[in-house]
Amino acid sequence: MTKPVKREYFTRGRGFLSSTGPQARFILFLIFLLIAYTFLIMIFRKLAKIVDLPVFIPIALTALVAFIGIAGTLYSHRFVGPMVRIRKALEQVARGDCAVTLRLRDSDDPMLKDLVRTIGSLCEHSRHAHRSVREAAHGLFTDLAALEESIAKGVQGDSLEKQLAAVHQRQAALEKAIQSLGT
Repeated sequence: MTKPVKREYFTRGRGFLSSTGPQARFILFLIFLLIAYTFLIMIFRKLAKIVDLPVFIPIALTALVAFIGIAGTLYSHRFVGPMVRIRKALEQVARGDCAVTLRLRDSDDPMLKDLVRTIGSLCEHSRHAHRSVREAAHGLFTDLAALEESIAKGVQGDSLEKQLAAVHQRQAALEKAIQSLGT
């Protein structure tokens, strides 16, 4: 029986809240919005008293909504743009096209850059494994064709045994290449 794991709520990257990364930046962004909202309300209240127009409160709320909309769009664009490119690249990989190259801007989130590097490594490994399988299969078919030709000609003895050993080596190489695919 396993012991229940106590969940840490604030750790560096393993708990519910991360002390670094996108969560911390988003929390700072929200704090900035609240401070900006507070100053905006204070300014519009003072203007409303000076000018004595109660119209300033709806104007303040409209300005706040516009500010939050623009700031939120600019902030979320830093994540949405790269995520769209990553999704398209993963769709390519799912279709079997491992010739995917992903590049992010220097200003993009480091976690997204790590994800892109991991996807690149996955694609490179997959390309290498597929190339190994293709080469091993081609070599096996070539050796089998030579063996069939030798049998058809009636060759016997050491030559036939050498060709059969080469076929077994190619078979082992193909099995190893298939295992490198993770299947």
